[in-house]
Formats: sequence, structure tokens, C-alpha cells
Amino acid sequence: MRHLLIGLSVLLFVAATVADATDSTQASTLKVIVIDPGHGGEDTGAIGPNGTTEKSITLQIALRLKDAIEDRLPYVNVVLTRTDDTYISLKERTAIANRVRADLFLSIHANAAYRRGASGVETFFLSLEASDNDARMLAAIENNMVPIESEDGMDSKKEVDELTSILWDLTQTETHHESQLLAEFVHTSLVEAVKEENRGVKQAPFIVLAGATMPAVLVEVGFISNPEEEIRLSRKDYQERIAHAIAGGILNFEKEISRIAYEE
Repeated sequence: MRHLLIGLSVLLFVAATVADATDSTQASTLKVIVIDPGHGGEDTGAIGPNGTTEKSITLQIALRLKDAIEDRLPYVNVVLTRTDDTYISLKERTAIANRVRADLFLSIHANAAYRRGASGVETFFLSLEASDNDARMLAAIENNMVPIESEDGMDSKKEVDELTSILWDLTQTETHHESQLLAEFVHTSLVEAVKEENRGVKQAPFIVLAGATMPAVLVEVGFISNPEEEIRLSRKDYQERIAHAIAGGILNFEKEISRIAYEE
């Protein structure tokens, strides 16, 4: 009889554990996350003083971020817009996220400035108006990296104008509020992890974010134009720190969204 009771207790414990895990998975608000390594192919992005390219740094961090998310959130399917040195248009990047019905879109970039001493991290979400002149200039630089002639024959100016025309509508949705929330959680986690200058959460009209139908942010993980930050961004351990920090921010965002949904 004693053995029977012990056996039943074990079975009940296992069943409860499995049920809790199942409920946790089913209750999750996140199913698919798309990570976008900025630039690629003929579009090198910024180039550091020692020749490090932004496109290579963003891909390395994105691959590590994929692993970090899958480790922290095993029930989430992580999709990368590119897994090698391939050019993908700004428009296609969010189109990929929309096709796979992503719940989140994160575009990874490395910053650059004429002033070599510029440093720190900043995180952006979409807005018609830029937070400041630096944000406005950065968005202009990133947006102008669309080739003059795109795959469907549209010139870059026309593509920019068309996407800009829908920015206002997009920024009025609940997605816009959640993008801001995601940016804040990711940025807070990143600043705490890397201990670099906190340049803040900002908003700007980035084309790469404009087409997303889900919460979307653009993360500038550091200044590749700064010789010291270029070296750090090239180190595997530093890339891992960035990746795990962003993954932690995503996890905190999910907890907050779940809490809000539960209260409603």
C-alpha cells in the first residue's frame, strides 16, 4: 500500500509539472520572433577604423541572439532575415516577418559617427517624427541605403515616399505602443549588461520598421566607428553579452504583455 501511495504521488507530481509546462507554453504571447541582421552583401553598412564591417558584426550578434532566445524561450521559433552575407532590401526584411506571422521584429545594427569618440547604445521604435537631430540623421542614412533601382523596378525615392505615407497610420496602432514597450525593455537590459553610455530609447522613421505589422525595434549595439567599441563588438564574449541582454529584454517584455493581458 505504501509503495502504491508513493507511486501515485510521483505520478501526480509529474502530471502537475507537465501541465504547468504546457500551460506556460500555451499562455505564451510569443510564438515567432524575427531577427534582422542589418545590411549584408554589397551593402556593408558602416566600416570601422580597423576595417570591421557592420554587416559582419550584426550577423554574428544575430546568430548568437537566436541561440540565446531559443535557450531562454524554447517554445519560440526564431527566424533570421539572413543567415549569411546576402543583400536583402529594407522592404523585404519586414515582408519576411509578416509572412511568417512574427510576434516581434528586431533589427540589429552598429552605429557610426564622424566623431571617433562617439559611443554607447540606443534603441529605436517607429515614429513619423525623430526624437532628435541625431536620430533623424541616422534614419536618413539607413533609409538611403536602399539601392537606386530595386528588384521590382521602383526607384528608392519612390519606395521611401510610399512607405513614409503609411507611417502615420502605423504609429496610431496598439503595435506602436508595444514597440515602444519592447524598445524600453530591450534597451534597459542591454545598458545594464554592456555598461556603455546610455543614449536612450528614441523614435525615428526607419523604413525597415515601417512595414512591420508586429511590435518592431531597431537596436544600435555600439559605435563601430569608435576604435575601442569596434574591438569590443568584434569579441565573441561581448557579442554573447549583447545577445543574452537582448534576449533578457524580450523575456521581460513578454512577462509584461502577459501581465497586461491577464489584468484585462
